Amino acid sequence: PYHGDSATERIADFFERCKTDPNYWDKISNAGLQRIYERYTWQIYAERLMTLSGVYGFWKYVSKLERRETRRYLEMFYTLKYRDLVKTVPLAVEESADGLEEKSIE
Repeated sequence: PYHGDSATERIADFFERCKTDPNYWDKISNAGLQRIYERYTWQIYAERLMTLSGVYGFWKYVSKLERRETRRYLEMFYTLKYRDLVKTVPLAVEESADGLEEKSIE
């Protein structure tokens, strides 16, 4: 969304390549379908739902702990799981009169 010109060129290149190589569309389409079958099936969804229900059961148990213990658990979980993941999220970019300007998350 922040690189409209680049995205436009890529889309145009894709359609040009499809025009010159008829098999390219099928290749991309089949790869997309394969990704769907590998990541977005009802079986995978059901497994994730079962995992979430297990997590809910765990949280129901954990919620009986004191607030201080719960906060420590959440801080530990954040440190182990999300701190590094948050660093990979790109900053929002806003256009100013001088050009592009990064917007801080903090």
